[in-house]
Amino acid sequence: MVDKRTEPHGPEQLPDRQPILDPTDLRNQASFRSGSASRWLVPSAVLAVVAIVLFALALQLQAVLPAVGIVYAVVGWAMMLVAARSSSDARARNVRLAVAMAILAVGSLALFVAVYVIETLTPAA
Repeated sequence: MVDKRTEPHGPEQLPDRQPILDPTDLRNQASFRSGSASRWLVPSAVLAVVAIVLFALALQLQAVLPAVGIVYAVVGWAMMLVAARSSSDARARNVRLAVAMAILAVGSLALFVAVYVIETLTPAA
């Protein structure tokens, strides 16, 4: 009988004894397990630029919310840049970048909806 406490575990196990990762689990996607930070920074930069352009166009309608949106997009992308440089562990960095990109997207969408609601509720002059 083999003592389980002395057997290797985790990455030290033989490949045929490794647990099989569930491909349907969100945490087991390749974009989280490995890859460079540019996988998240480039699409988030595109998202931030599109948001900034749309908020700049909305400045003709309002002043406060589009300006807040521009600052939010710039700060959100800068937060992602800091998160990309802060960790050497690929999994932790990629999860952090995914959460930051979700925050950037949801916040920008919420500000767009707020601009739209205010413009539709405000009577035309």
